[in-house]
Amino acid sequence: MQILKKTYSSDTLMNENWLKSAGLNHFWMLWRFKFLLKQLSKIKIKLKKNYKIMDLGCGNGVLSNQLEKHNLLKIDRVDSNYETLKLNKNVKGKLICYNISKKDNKMKRKYDIIFLFDVLEHVKNDNKFINDINFHLKKNGYLIVNVPSINLLFSKYDYAVGHLRRYNKQNLLKNFDKKLFEICSLEYWGFCLVPILFIRKLISMFYNKQKTSNIVKLGWKTNTLINNLFKIVMNIETLLLNYIPIGSSLMLIVKKK
Repeated sequence: MQILKKTYSSDTLMNENWLKSAGLNHFWMLWRFKFLLKQLSKIKIKLKKNYKIMDLGCGNGVLSNQLEKHNLLKIDRVDSNYETLKLNKNVKGKLICYNISKKDNKMKRKYDIIFLFDVLEHVKNDNKFINDINFHLKKNGYLIVNVPSINLLFSKYDYAVGHLRRYNKQNLLKNFDKKLFEICSLEYWGFCLVPILFIRKLISMFYNKQKTSNIVKLGWKTNTLINNLFKIVMNIETLLLNYIPIGSSLMLIVKKK
């Protein structure tokens, strides 16, 4: 698959070890996608085949692969890191190396839906980044965002994977001008993961002499038993809990006015 080269410079800090270990079968990736489908159904957003859809900061393309397989869509996978785009497999849409801050006129108001999944926490100026995204979104288009939440859970693992912050509802919403965006949905997910991540934080305090790559592996990788166990927890939480007051992640859906 040819990678379209538009711009190269990156405004984000992303750990390559995480990208290489983040697979389609990891319980967290499945959990995130399951919650996304639940939210789309809840506010009645249909992913139509004629929609132009961007997966911004696509990384190794897990989300795009999930969307393309589930909805038979073609996704534009966009990332400012050329080497990261090479990690993508089974691509049906386009691979585009592009920094949205450059605001290429050919990309202006091009997309019906833009996914920004677990990217914003890596960006130094998140407010400017959202404004740059707005340039690429059609009127009445949707921006769907997922970020890590609860600053209390911020740990050496977050530093290792390139996180600059974790969010709550208030500090996420401050990036979205009410004159430009309508808030459609804003909900936490991963309630059952909160105590697990707090334990991970406590354990990471003893990682002083560990290399960054080891911290990522210790904080993210699972074996088959643990992965299957968390899949069960995922199904229980997703099916039984319609609303949770707090969670390890936060998903926001906004509509451009």
